[in-house]
Amino acid sequence: MLLFRFPGQDIVSKSGYFKEVHDVISQGFIISDFNHQSRYIFVEAEESFNYEQEHHSPFCISKEDYLNQANQIVSLLKGSSMEKLVYSRIKAENLPISGKTLFERLEAEYPKAFVYYFNDPILGEWIGASPEVLIKGTNSSFESMSLAGTKKAEDETPWGIKELEEQDFVSQFLRETLIKHGVVDFQTDGPKTVIAGPLAHLRTDFQWNSTMAQAWEIAKDLHPTPAVSGTPRDKALAWIQSEEKHGRQFYAGIIGSMDEHQVNLYVNLRCAQIQSEQIYLYVGGGFTADSIPEKEWEETENKSRTLLNLL
Repeated sequence: MLLFRFPGQDIVSKSGYFKEVHDVISQGFIISDFNHQSRYIFVEAEESFNYEQEHHSPFCISKEDYLNQANQIVSLLKGSSMEKLVYSRIKAENLPISGKTLFERLEAEYPKAFVYYFNDPILGEWIGASPEVLIKGTNSSFESMSLAGTKKAEDETPWGIKELEEQDFVSQFLRETLIKHGVVDFQTDGPKTVIAGPLAHLRTDFQWNSTMAQAWEIAKDLHPTPAVSGTPRDKALAWIQSEEKHGRQFYAGIIGSMDEHQVNLYVNLRCAQIQSEQIYLYVGGGFTADSIPEKEWEETENKSRTLLNLL
C-alpha cells in the first residue's frame, strides 16, 4: 500500500509494491536510499505478493554516547578542512496507533509538507512529512531550495552565526551545482524564516529554466546536499559511512514522483520506520566548529516532534 500527498494536492492511494530498478527512472513514484545504492519504483497491482522480509530493529544510540561522538565531531571540525558535518541518530518510541492513522494526522496537520506512508513486503513500513524540496517543476520551469538552520517555531530570537553559516554552505552548493550544469540565469529568494510544524528553518528558494532531462541530472548532482551530509561533501560522506553506527536507509534519500512532463522530488526528512508497535525516527543535525553538543541533541529531539506530537 502507498499513500502520499504533495502540498496543495489531493491524497493519492495506490495498491502494489516497490520494485528495484537500476536504469534511469523516467516515470512513477520513486524512493532511493541515502547512498544511492538502491532505487525503487512503485508498481501498481491489485494485490501485492505475500513474501515478507525480516526487518531488524535499527541501532539507537544513547544520549551519553551521542554527546561523546558530538564532542569528537566539534574537535574534528576545528582542526580539519571540513566546515560542516551532518550527524544523525535514531530515536525509538512506542506506537499506540496504526501507521495509516498517523499518516492521516500528518496530512491534516502539515498541509505545506510532502507526506507519505507505505507498507511494502520488501521495504517494510515507512512514514514521513518532509518540508525539503530537492527539485520540482513542469516542462521547463524548475525550483529547489536550501533548507538549513533549525530552531523551535516559538523561538523569536535572531538566528545565530552557526545557523546562518549552515544556510550559506547549502545555498552556495546549490548555486555551484546549477552553474556546473550551465544554468546561470537563476533567481533566488532568501534566506528567510519558514515554519514547518514545531520547527523554524532558514530557507533560500532557487528558480530557473531548463529541460526535463537536465533537471534530472541536476537532481542527481544535488543529492545528498550539504543539508543532509556536510561540506566538503565527499569528506562528509566518507565520515558518515565510517563513523555513524546505524544505516540511514531511506532517511535523507530521494522520494517523490516524476514523468516526462513533471518532477516532484523531496529529500526524505522527518521520516520513520515502523516495526510492529515501535516507531524508529531518523533525525539529524548539522555540526560546525561552533556547535554545542547538548544543543545539537536538543535539535534532534525537536525534529522528532514532527511525528511524535501527533501520537
